[in-house]
Amino acid sequence: MTALKVAIAVLGLWWVLGQISWHDTAVIAKGQTVRQAVFLRPTRVPVISRTSRTVTLNFARQIIQVKLPSGKIVTAEANDYPILFPRELTLPLSYLAKADGHPEIEAGLHSLMMRANGWLLLGALIIVGIPFFLTAWRWQMLMSVQDMRLSYAQCLRLNFVGQFYSTFLPGTTSGDLVKIIYTARVTGKTTQSAVTVLLDRVIGLIGLVMVAGIAAAVQLLATSSQSGGAHGPTTGAGPDPVLLHVVLLTGSLLAATLVGGIAYFSARLRRLLGIDAILNRLPLPEFIKHADRSLLAYRNRLGLIAGTFGISLVSQSVLPLAGFLAGRAFGMHAPFGCFMAYIPLAALAASLPIMPPQGIGVTEAILLHFFVTRGVDTASQSFALAQAIRFLPIAWNLLGAYWVVRGKFHRPTPTELEIIESELPVQPAAP
Repeated sequence: MTALKVAIAVLGLWWVLGQISWHDTAVIAKGQTVRQAVFLRPTRVPVISRTSRTVTLNFARQIIQVKLPSGKIVTAEANDYPILFPRELTLPLSYLAKADGHPEIEAGLHSLMMRANGWLLLGALIIVGIPFFLTAWRWQMLMSVQDMRLSYAQCLRLNFVGQFYSTFLPGTTSGDLVKIIYTARVTGKTTQSAVTVLLDRVIGLIGLVMVAGIAAAVQLLATSSQSGGAHGPTTGAGPDPVLLHVVLLTGSLLAATLVGGIAYFSARLRRLLGIDAILNRLPLPEFIKHADRSLLAYRNRLGLIAGTFGISLVSQSVLPLAGFLAGRAFGMHAPFGCFMAYIPLAALAASLPIMPPQGIGVTEAILLHFFVTRGVDTASQSFALAQAIRFLPIAWNLLGAYWVVRGKFHRPTPTELEIIESELPVQPAAP
């Protein structure tokens, strides 16, 4: 499994980094004549400097295709015979291709980071801490059904500690596992602790899907009458196919979850489907049977479950909102609804058990696909966005170190891990 995670991370980063411009580049327009050579296609060249009217380009070792005065078509390095451009050449901005009515100059990753709007990034950092407080409340609500009386302050501390361990100790010692161990210590209820933590995780993931689906549907409805769809490079009128696919995907996932939930919690359907009989006949660990009984305690608490989903909708909207602020800080142009639809899908994919820690390579590849391949932003911008939505929450995760360093929440011992892992049916997914 570790080798698979490493392979996914390497392949994702290799694909993304291969499309990033580290330095500013400008695109010379097709048909433009420079030193009597006609460019036969739009050509991207590194930028050395620029003014309000001119741009100085670095043609060293740049392969270009031009038509010479003799009529000969040549593809060669710009400095070599027969093109013989100087290494540095200053051109009017009018020589460049146009993007949204402006000369097409793409900011490289270095300059993008240097020019980022710090105030917007600060705003993103501040709001990304909100889910810690909301999810502690949600988890406390779920524990109340199991007669587990942890105070809100205790839930909040365990949230921070769990996220701290998730950041620095990926794998079996995930944040969910740490929360289960310490909750079991306080309450003496190992199975119920596992049930509440895992149910909290599932509700959170469903919340991600709901946010993505609602945002995609709203954005699709708001822009379906515009030419070219929502923000994609298409030219015909009609709905944006990317947003439409997001709506269909999230709708299918939610429908399947709803059907499965009804079948599981409905006493009548459980009898018709023989779920109870199957559980009794199969040689299942006692933990699973106990967990099943614990889960059924939520059957008659629909109001509480609805409340937890409401909290999830709010808490899971924060990360894409922070991503929108970060995207604007990096000069991205995609509409607000696209951030709200695409970032949750990237977070959802990164949370799958087979993915590398923190979704390295996966988040970058997904955001590049949505915002660049099918959008209007650059690879450097999508890469910067991926780092923002990864490291801004980590800054809040570090607060968990306060309680860890004080010795109240040390790393779980091998014995504790062995006991919990022997009882759990599956390893909890990394947050």
